[in-house]
Amino acid sequence: MINTPYTSDLVLIGGGHSHLAVVKHFAMNPLAGLRITLISRDIHTPYSGMLPSLIAGHYEFDETHIDLRRLCEKANVRLFHSSVTDIDLHRQQIICNNRTAVRYDWLSVNVGSQPDLDSIAGADEHGFAVKPIDNFLKQWHFIQEKLRSKKRTTPFKISVVGGGAASVEVALAIRYRLDLSNLSEKTEIEIISSSEQLLPTHSRRAQNIMANVLRQRNIEMHNSRKVSSVNSVDEKTVLSFTNSPSTSTDGLIWAIHAGSPNWLAATGLQCDAMGFIAVNQYLQSCSHPNVFAAGDIAHFTPQALPKSGVYAVRGGVVLANNLRRAIEKKALKPYKPQRHFLSLLITGDKQAIASKGPISFKAKWLWMWKDRIDRQFMSQYNELPAMSGQPLPSNSTVQEAEPMRCGGCGAKIGNSVLTRVISQLKPQQNSDVNIGLDHPDDAAVISPPEGKKWLQTVDYFRAFIDDPYLLGRIATNHCLSDIYAMGATPHSALAVATVPYANEALVEDTLLQLMSGAVDSLNEQDTALIGGHSSEGAELGFGLSVNGTCDQNNLLTKGNLTCGLQLILTKPLGSGTLLAANMAGNAEGRWVDNALNHMLISNRCAADIVHKNQALACTDITGFGLLGHLQEMISASDADIIMRLEFSSIPVMEGVDHCLQNNWLSTLHPENLHAQNSLINVEQFSTHKRYPILYDPQTAGGLIAAIPADRAQACLKELQNGDCPEAAIIGEVARREANQSATGNIFLY
Repeated sequence: MINTPYTSDLVLIGGGHSHLAVVKHFAMNPLAGLRITLISRDIHTPYSGMLPSLIAGHYEFDETHIDLRRLCEKANVRLFHSSVTDIDLHRQQIICNNRTAVRYDWLSVNVGSQPDLDSIAGADEHGFAVKPIDNFLKQWHFIQEKLRSKKRTTPFKISVVGGGAASVEVALAIRYRLDLSNLSEKTEIEIISSSEQLLPTHSRRAQNIMANVLRQRNIEMHNSRKVSSVNSVDEKTVLSFTNSPSTSTDGLIWAIHAGSPNWLAATGLQCDAMGFIAVNQYLQSCSHPNVFAAGDIAHFTPQALPKSGVYAVRGGVVLANNLRRAIEKKALKPYKPQRHFLSLLITGDKQAIASKGPISFKAKWLWMWKDRIDRQFMSQYNELPAMSGQPLPSNSTVQEAEPMRCGGCGAKIGNSVLTRVISQLKPQQNSDVNIGLDHPDDAAVISPPEGKKWLQTVDYFRAFIDDPYLLGRIATNHCLSDIYAMGATPHSALAVATVPYANEALVEDTLLQLMSGAVDSLNEQDTALIGGHSSEGAELGFGLSVNGTCDQNNLLTKGNLTCGLQLILTKPLGSGTLLAANMAGNAEGRWVDNALNHMLISNRCAADIVHKNQALACTDITGFGLLGHLQEMISASDADIIMRLEFSSIPVMEGVDHCLQNNWLSTLHPENLHAQNSLINVEQFSTHKRYPILYDPQTAGGLIAAIPADRAQACLKELQNGDCPEAAIIGEVARREANQSATGNIFLY
């Protein structure tokens, strides 16, 4: 962990090939005082050069995608999973679709490009593009399922609109995959190009070789056909052309010329006519010196470059060095793109066509050579070497002299920062809060609702993820969960926030991100933020003291268990082991993302459902793990009862089995393991691969509710149809049998 207080923000928009080089550069050579944030719509970023072979079936998903969460975890880079919708160049803020704005001092954009669907009427509504790749793969899977399941009297026509390398490679990969699946007889594949010849940027020899391959693979070629519009008629997609009769198709794929995101040109950055960011020879914006861009999204002003991944990969090193030099106020070095480069065009069948200038030929060894090159590229980022962990010394203004940090009240965040942050928050307002966040008084004043019981709880933990907005949202759900578990309604909350040492601007940004996340979750749950305390510390942390109300006779406690009740768990287990693996950079990004999505689901809806279905006892599964919290429920009940748990019915999150198998366990796991004394038949299951999940601490975990048997199935169905699709009945409350051990009270079967 870098202990130097942060003084400057570098934000990377997009997880493209160039930004991979930037992340690795600063990971291996950290710059003191520099905080780096990567904002990406994808957790797994694809390597476009391997897409055709992925479609053809030669690679698996993980072989062709770089796990950004794992990479960023190892590189000490914050990863914000979000889509950018705008850049406020005046305020130096990035506007995202699902969070508060993100500040920057230095900005780099590498979001790639995608087919320019706006240039053809109806194109964005019909068919699907080769990029974004994740969307293409979903649609391609859908087409394959349709071909397998639907009986047709006529062939299914797939039309690829383009004419460049992407269109022919995708068409050939699709044909090969359909051949493997014995589906080729059910399909027709065609390529529609507006050019007179396919591969217009390649030599005549390369064009002829490719044309022969397409004919051999029964792929039709239609050149000089410019699509003017597209629409649907009788479940068919109809393509209209400027110079030939219209035609229909069943599956339409767009691989046309590249376009930029619609929002980019409106930011005020200097762009070309197509909306690509104009950059100089240093990959620096021609209009804003603190903004850089590389890859397809950049328009290189010294000389226009083709939209090719070759330039993004090779430009990444130059981009990384120039970002460092700009931050350190050193002279930048020019990017000198190669004039010619070798293209390897994939033919789907583990062969490739080499094309460079007038030279072109086809061979199997070319694919094998490309495969080796691609795998070496991927290994640079999927197998990142260990970091030094220490920033290099810097004589620039990035690392400013910092005085010794005070403790006590001297650690509080300054009043001016706090005032600015609070002014940007829009917390829920409750009429019975007489004095709250909008008052300068020393304490909040509440008029408790008449006739209600008043509940109070508190929880706080250190950050488990580098995104303060996400931490604020999840921690809030976690803290409010205790109120829901008791059949009550959250009323108001006091926040306690610790923000890492940094200069004033970065402290303010972190606190705003954190509190915005908390307030968004509080507002969604009709809970008022009425005050709190904030301070600087060694690491990010957050918690809430929550007030709640409950009708006099509706309090739901952990006890009151009786024989015959069914036990329903509303969320799967596994956040503890997944977060432990993630901290070590050994969890797949999609596993962690799935776990975070579970944490972002509050227990509000689940609590309403179990309460409506006459739950007699309830608790939330948090730090003590499933077994520890079940033991609490039994201990609070008077009768001589046991719980019978169906071990195989306990739902777990994706990736849990892998993490447990590799012994990635929470540091709280050994303490929680003491709860195994409550098991009647521990020796029967202690060697099971999932046995440790019983003791796994959960962050913002689900509820465990004891429901009358005649209501359990209805309750379960309602939960699954709501926001708890993986809810499950995992056991029952039973009477202890005479032959069962009296030392334990939970029986696994």
